[in-house]
Amino acid sequence: MPFFLKFTIVSGNAGMAKKNHFADFDDDAVLDKKTKRRMQRALDREEQQARQQEQVAEQERVEEPVDTVSAAMSKASLLCQESRWREALLVYRTAIAEAEEHGDEDSLLMLQMAVQKVEMSWRRQIAAAFLVKSKEMLKKEYLLDVGE
Repeated sequence: MPFFLKFTIVSGNAGMAKKNHFADFDDDAVLDKKTKRRMQRALDREEQQARQQEQVAEQERVEEPVDTVSAAMSKASLLCQESRWREALLVYRTAIAEAEEHGDEDSLLMLQMAVQKVEMSWRRQIAAAFLVKSKEMLKKEYLLDVGE
């Protein structure tokens, strides 16, 4: 059971006494009006943000993305910038499957061309990595041959 105290504070005015009653408070802290208003505003802001996030989430659940092709393209381009070629190809292939399912020929053609570009870039990176490693290996062999 909480412990309640009642305090009466009388201001220094001679004619009229101003009384403030603090009936209940948490622990040892007695908050002034300004602090209480700040805390209430912060709570109100948090509640409003939570409501807005719930509304946005509900709208996203109700509305399917209008252009799944552009969403797939942007996601795959981000993956390509990070040199995550396999994930990018997976995104493109799932988008191609959806385009085939919906019968969208333009999107299908665009996605297939993008897949070709990603595969070519991936092969180019593999070849470049192979050349760098082979040069390093040849340097080591040369140093071994010279040392003999």
